[in-house]
Amino acid sequence: MKLELRSNLSSGEHGVPFTVYTVGMEQQNAISRLEGFSAHQLLITASGKGRVHLMDQNKWDSIAENTVLYIPAGFPNEYVPVAEGDWLVAFVSFHGSAIARASWGLEDAPAAIPVRSVTRLLQLVERIWRHSGADYDSWAASELLFALLTELRKQSAEEPNPTALLRPVPETSRSLTVLKAAKFMQDYMHRDISIAHLAEQVGYSQKQLTRLFLRTFQTTPLQYLRHVRLTAGQLLLETNESMTISQIARHVGMDPTYFTREFRRSYGVVPGEYRLIKAREAQEAARSGNAPRRP
Repeated sequence: MKLELRSNLSSGEHGVPFTVYTVGMEQQNAISRLEGFSAHQLLITASGKGRVHLMDQNKWDSIAENTVLYIPAGFPNEYVPVAEGDWLVAFVSFHGSAIARASWGLEDAPAAIPVRSVTRLLQLVERIWRHSGADYDSWAASELLFALLTELRKQSAEEPNPTALLRPVPETSRSLTVLKAAKFMQDYMHRDISIAHLAEQVGYSQKQLTRLFLRTFQTTPLQYLRHVRLTAGQLLLETNESMTISQIARHVGMDPTYFTREFRRSYGVVPGEYRLIKAREAQEAARSGNAPRRP
């Protein structure tokens, strides 16, 4: 099957997150784009094999059947068939914001996404094609693009390794992962948090997550969690006189004995002494009219 290139030059006129720019299906020839393409691309291998070269790397990556190649706009690249005339590719290019793309797992780095079958994806490409070009229906084409992205997300989620990145994850994505993990620790410090489970949830190994924490916070995930718990305990000691030391320890997810030992290691005094010191400081500040100072 072949679908000649159809383009929608007015694809940015209506207010949806994604709009179709070009669509088609053909035997892929060698392409070299030193400045990248002006829109984001999805290249669906229907049959045959190809190779892709990202201009910032000194290697070529193979693209086999049942693989979707995602290349973000403006990313320099080149791709070629392994054998001339033996790489059948369906393609859809689209415009969309970074936020919208990120919500679908399409970041600012290329990715080779293995899928179970391209049959449904190719059917959706053909339907997008029928609503493009001279018969362009912007709403219908965008709706079908969402259906294509949904099917891609569904199938890639079923794979053991859903998104095989062709290049290292960009620093912004790494930072976002660490911040999500850190926020989770803050939200659920009172629970028994397993770093192994946390790493699995954000898609990294424990070793990778530890490396990212060291780079971002100059501490390991376990040390960061300890800091979060002790800081929360310190605040509760100062602001909630009705809670016992044991209650505070359990509230922040620590055994009371362990909490006392670690608190002393960090602040130089045990929690009970700290509470008395802060109470005296508050009384003195009240008498002098000055606000108490926190360490």
